[in-house]
Amino acid sequence: MKKRTGFDTMSPYLYPFYICMHPRDGFLELKANKKGSSLVVTIIIALWLLVEMFHRTSTGFDMNTFNAEDTSLLRTSVITVMIFFMVAISNWCFCTLLDGKGKLKDICVVCANALVPYIIVRFITVCGSWVLAGDEQVFLTYAVVVSEIWGAFIAFSGLEEIHEYSFAKTLLAILLTVVGLIIILFLALMLLMLFQQVYFFVASLYFELSYQ
Repeated sequence: MKKRTGFDTMSPYLYPFYICMHPRDGFLELKANKKGSSLVVTIIIALWLLVEMFHRTSTGFDMNTFNAEDTSLLRTSVITVMIFFMVAISNWCFCTLLDGKGKLKDICVVCANALVPYIIVRFITVCGSWVLAGDEQVFLTYAVVVSEIWGAFIAFSGLEEIHEYSFAKTLLAILLTVVGLIIILFLALMLLMLFQQVYFFVASLYFELSYQ
């Protein structure tokens, strides 16, 4: 039995910061106390969306590679939310087949907490892009890469804990999640193309009838 921390009395809004520093213990405590909060998940997703918009619109000129289309709030919202839930659903589907113990809500909690390092570092690097120039900006890129690696470790640790998997089985589950994500994206693209064809057919039929 692992030694208890003050996690059980901690505010739910502070859980993500504790988990960032102690991923394995944090998720173990989170699961034991059953205090995964849907509100906290929603807040983290909203912050991810906001920091992505901040990144696209406010990054220093030398590092800003986005065009006007990438700054659409609606487009960015749809992409970020879809990616988040497609990853969670894909993992839930495969881990259910692999006797995973985690529920869809638990997976969403893990995915959300894994985003926290990226959100913090991305905000800092955007601010840093205003004052750093030239070769110094490469450190900002390194910082983002480190945050992504740390986020991946948090996600791996969380999935390992909530599903009660071994290292190898967690790795397999993640690989299958990626495969599932590709399948979901392919099906979504096919459905989009189908809806477009139906729309164009109905629109052309409407115009033909209108002219007649």
